[in-house]
Amino acid sequence: MTYPFTGDRSMVRNRWYIAAFSHEIGREPMERTLLGIPVVMYRTQAGAPVAMYGLCPHRYFPLAQGRLDGDAIVCGYHGFTFAADGKCTRIPSQETGADFCQPSYPVVEHGPLCWIWMGEPGKCDPALIPPHEDFGIGDGWAHASLVRLPMKGRYQLLVDNLMDLTHLPYIHHQIDGGDAFKRTPMVAVERSHSYQLRRSVKTEWSGFFDLLFGPQHRFDGSCEMESVTDFYGPELIRTSGPIISAVEGFAEVSEALGHVYFVHGITPETATSTHYWSFTTRNHRLDDEQLDRLLDAMDIEVRQQDIDAIEAIEVRIDVASAVQRELLAKSDIHAMKVRHRIQAMLDAEAI
Repeated sequence: MTYPFTGDRSMVRNRWYIAAFSHEIGREPMERTLLGIPVVMYRTQAGAPVAMYGLCPHRYFPLAQGRLDGDAIVCGYHGFTFAADGKCTRIPSQETGADFCQPSYPVVEHGPLCWIWMGEPGKCDPALIPPHEDFGIGDGWAHASLVRLPMKGRYQLLVDNLMDLTHLPYIHHQIDGGDAFKRTPMVAVERSHSYQLRRSVKTEWSGFFDLLFGPQHRFDGSCEMESVTDFYGPELIRTSGPIISAVEGFAEVSEALGHVYFVHGITPETATSTHYWSFTTRNHRLDDEQLDRLLDAMDIEVRQQDIDAIEAIEVRIDVASAVQRELLAKSDIHAMKVRHRIQAMLDAEAI
């Protein structure tokens, strides 16, 4: 059940994971299973997000089926009431509270994302949240395609998928330029907060460039194009669209040929299912609603293709991995390095 890791655990807990998009959490309690744990989420009257263990300790009734009373949540079965910090403040049948605190989890809201910490309380540090400015949430950037995609597969299959993009011309054959990913090796760069892969190729204007930049910015001749992948941890991977670093015949690259990032939030739901948080960011055509729609449609199509492949693998992976050892290619080197990093995180938590 823990493929591809050793030991009996597969989910790293001492990380900040995306629990919800900000617009999902409101004054109506909602439940979501995160790292195998049911979590109820809502907002206080002041708008602060709250997350706590989602089952009432009295009869294990889902708290999300209860109601809010001010900032407290009232169980819909027997009326047990819990303050936003989890403290049991009222048991109606005896007109008292209780010396009991429902487990609650720190939540940090940045832009469109709500991050949750479900690991060891003493290791909780908001500075460990992946830097939003690095992947394009902030001034001078637009974001689109805010979608949660349920995936019936373990999270590591998605990490493997994103760290080896040689699948592009096969799974995503509709994208122009995918063949370059079969031939060009990636170079690893160690950064302070991520493991980065960079690939540089020479190419010409394509239909994909038309979509991203607009046909009015077409250039003749070739350009140097980079592709970047950043592994921040098992919770987040950033991949780039084409980053134009030089255009033949021009001293500088036009600002109109801006950057597009595809951000992949990854939160294990259970050992074999995953919340896949999908969104794009860009620093050009900021108010272009048509581009928003195009990116939305393209992004969901591409990510669903990955999900379909991963779900086809998941149903057989435990039996397959027991019968036959993986055949690895040279292109797997970076995915394997990332696997080793995650294994080290799991080992550290097991101590």
